Amino acid sequence: MNIAKKIGLLLMLTAAIVSCKKRDYSESGVLKPTNISASSNFSCGTLTPMFNGSPLTIPMDFSIGIPLEFSATFNETVTWKIVLRGKTSTAIKTISGTSSVLNALNASWTGTHDELYFFEKGEKVSADLIISGREGICTTDTIIIGNAKDSKNPTPTFMLVNPSSDFETNGSYPTQFSIFPVGGAYGPQFVLQADSLRAPEGVKFLRLYGKSTEPNGFFVGGVQSRKDAKAAGTFFPPEWTDPEKIYLNVYVRGMDNLPGNAKPFSTLNFECHEDDRGDDSNIGNCDYYAKRPPANTDHFCPSSEDSWVFKIPVRHTGWQLFSCKYSDLLPSEDFANGGFGNRKLEPQKVCRVQFGMVSSPPFNIVSIDMDYACFTYGAPYDPTK
Repeated sequence: MNIAKKIGLLLMLTAAIVSCKKRDYSESGVLKPTNISASSNFSCGTLTPMFNGSPLTIPMDFSIGIPLEFSATFNETVTWKIVLRGKTSTAIKTISGTSSVLNALNASWTGTHDELYFFEKGEKVSADLIISGREGICTTDTIIIGNAKDSKNPTPTFMLVNPSSDFETNGSYPTQFSIFPVGGAYGPQFVLQADSLRAPEGVKFLRLYGKSTEPNGFFVGGVQSRKDAKAAGTFFPPEWTDPEKIYLNVYVRGMDNLPGNAKPFSTLNFECHEDDRGDDSNIGNCDYYAKRPPANTDHFCPSSEDSWVFKIPVRHTGWQLFSCKYSDLLPSEDFANGGFGNRKLEPQKVCRVQFGMVSSPPFNIVSIDMDYACFTYGAPYDPTK
């Protein structure tokens, strides 16, 4: 190697060393380590639930939209987390950060949850403070939920399938009716949760249970929520017109803890029925009703208008949240049930929503549990928000 090459290599090495010495977190975009463990001198202090700047002394009312704040001061900066656990619902929420102080800016809670179950009205919630690098719980407190976070009322980006009711009502679901056929079908049931089988939201869920009486053995039955034949407007808010932004969401329970004689061979069809013509459907303009007197009229004609379907094969275990964008819905395969419309995705024309249960393979007694069926606009339903 000649002298010129040696000098070149030496200069490159020197530049690299200087560059390494000058490099710091701000240059790399990392302002601080992502985790700081407590030292041997760390002191836990006290975790205090606060409401509007004062220590919380009464049950927390999350329905008014004002957050619960946590307050604590440490003798050093550490990475921490607060784990909230509902003692009845088993709901969980985790708040985390890295700081020497907990306050409204970095440690507040609005009643949301991270995992499957919603927090419930009246339950006690443990708040455990855990510090990185320190074994066990640093300190703990207990909160009582006077009222849970509002999860029912519609917002500009959220609505229940039936805004006037939910599955908590004892056997009643306004504007909804059962279409389980007579004979061999057990129909819908509003099931009260138990320790071994809890509802994701509230204390009840809806169970569809039965056996098909159709000649092909597939369609078992279901429930509908519909607009009254004379009601103005459509199912969705008038602003919800973009099929790329509307999402169908529902919790469905899987193949565990099936009721007696039921087989794990079911599919849930979450359907949106569109009034393509924009008029009432009756004996005079709808073959479907003409063949099934007396006419049970509404805006939808199953034999000549569109039905869009979100198919959920039930092959999982336990509760699971399923979501589907409106633009990803499938056209109905049944020409007698919305398979003969204009084949245009028109959410502004939705006049009724149906949950249909199908046995696949056919001729089985099948069961589906469902809860918290809702629509969202702009994104799938996210329980953490």
